[in-house]
Amino acid sequence: MKHSSFLTRRFFLSGLFLLSFGVSLHADPVEDRVNWIRARYGEIEGARLRSRSFEFESQDEPLSGTCTLYFQGDEVVKVLLSYGAGDHGASDEYYYYSGGTLFFVYASDGYWRFTGETLSNGESETIDTAVEHRLYLDGGRIVRHLSKEATSKKPEALKGLLAKAENHPSGDSDRAARLVRRGLRANSIRNAGAALQVLMEDE
Repeated sequence: MKHSSFLTRRFFLSGLFLLSFGVSLHADPVEDRVNWIRARYGEIEGARLRSRSFEFESQDEPLSGTCTLYFQGDEVVKVLLSYGAGDHGASDEYYYYSGGTLFFVYASDGYWRFTGETLSNGESETIDTAVEHRLYLDGGRIVRHLSKEATSKKPEALKGLLAKAENHPSGDSDRAARLVRRGLRANSIRNAGAALQVLMEDE
C-alpha cells in the first residue's frame, strides 16, 4: 500500500509539473498585455472624467484644431487632439495613460484627393479615404499595431465601410512612431501653444 501511495503521489506531482510547464509554454506576454490594456481602456471610457478643452491655430502653417484633456482626479488619463492640416485632411488622435504612462493610442485619419475624372455636372471628382490606427504599448514600446482602411467616392459611405473593415497588423511604422512621440508628450499639454508645439515638432 505504501508503494502504491508513493507511486500515486509521484504521478500526481509529475502531472502538476507537466501542467505548469504547458501553461508557461503557451503563455503569451503580448496577449496578456493587450488584455490588460483593453481592460484599463474600458475603465477610463466608463469613468466620469473631468475635461478641459481649448482651441489652437498656427499663424505660420495651415494647422488648427482642439485639444481636450480628461482628468481622473488630478491625473490626465486621456488626451484628444483633433485637428486639420489644410483643406485635404483631418485627424483625431486619442492618447490613454495609466500612472502617467502612455499605454494605448487610437487615431482616425481622413483625407481626400482628386481622381482626375470629371463628373457629369462639370465638377472634378474626388475620393475619400479613412484610416484607423490602434497602438498597444508596454513601457513606451509598441507591442501591437493594428490598422484598417476604407475608401469611397461617397463620403457618407465611409463610416459604414470602415465599421465593416477588419483590423490587420499595420506596416505604417512612420505613422506609428509619430503617434508614440506625440503621445509621450501629450499628457503634459496645458495650453494652445503646447499643443501646437507637440504637433509641429514631428512635421
